[in-house]
Amino acid sequence: MTIDGPGQGGARPGWPQPVEADDLDRAFGPGTASVPVRNPRQRVRRSALVVVGVILVAGVLAVVLVTIIGSVQNGVGGVFPRPEAALNRFGDSAKSLSGVERVTDSKPTKTSFASYDVESRVEVSPTLSDDERTAVVDALSSAADDTSGNGVRVFAVADLGALEVGVSADTKVTEQRLALARQLDAIGGVSGVRCSWSDAGPSDEPAAQAVTVETRGTGAVLGAIVGKATQEARAVFPGATVTSAAPSS
Repeated sequence: MTIDGPGQGGARPGWPQPVEADDLDRAFGPGTASVPVRNPRQRVRRSALVVVGVILVAGVLAVVLVTIIGSVQNGVGGVFPRPEAALNRFGDSAKSLSGVERVTDSKPTKTSFASYDVESRVEVSPTLSDDERTAVVDALSSAADDTSGNGVRVFAVADLGALEVGVSADTKVTEQRLALARQLDAIGGVSGVRCSWSDAGPSDEPAAQAVTVETRGTGAVLGAIVGKATQEARAVFPGATVTSAAPSS
């Protein structure tokens, strides 16, 4: 009696069954058999996942694009400065202050590849009290701070009548200029004071400050006035330049 074993004759229950190789397996060796075809449900599920992935990627790209466009419009780290826009924002803030009569803008000054200084002249009503003038100057300094940035520094000169005071985003330095202008205006023979910066451009550096005292004094009187003004000015701003000028009227 002959019993068929594995690989001999017909198949028997309990014996391992031979796996019939398809054409790919026979042609290229084991492991290369054709992949089973997915059923419709599997294809729909895969397509849905692909669509969801595409939508998510598109959403992320849209957010990034909007952010980039907004950054370019508003300025990014000094790469895209907008000096005119800064001037306009400062002007709007200044004009909203009680006692401000006029705001005049100067042409922006390019200080480096992507940096600008902008300066405005703010005329303040001469009828304001000292406290009201101080409040206006402080508010202008805050406005300069709010509108500076993205490669643009905002400055202004507040025309308070007999006094002209440089205004910057640094409130402390701005208040020092105002206090010094009042102090020098109290010197006998002085009829007006301008306390801001030199012709080199706006700056908060002590040595870059420029003070001009208006006086009709001449000779020894003029020398005494300028000497006292220089002493008091350099006590606040070491290295500051002090000059005199005849009153404009």
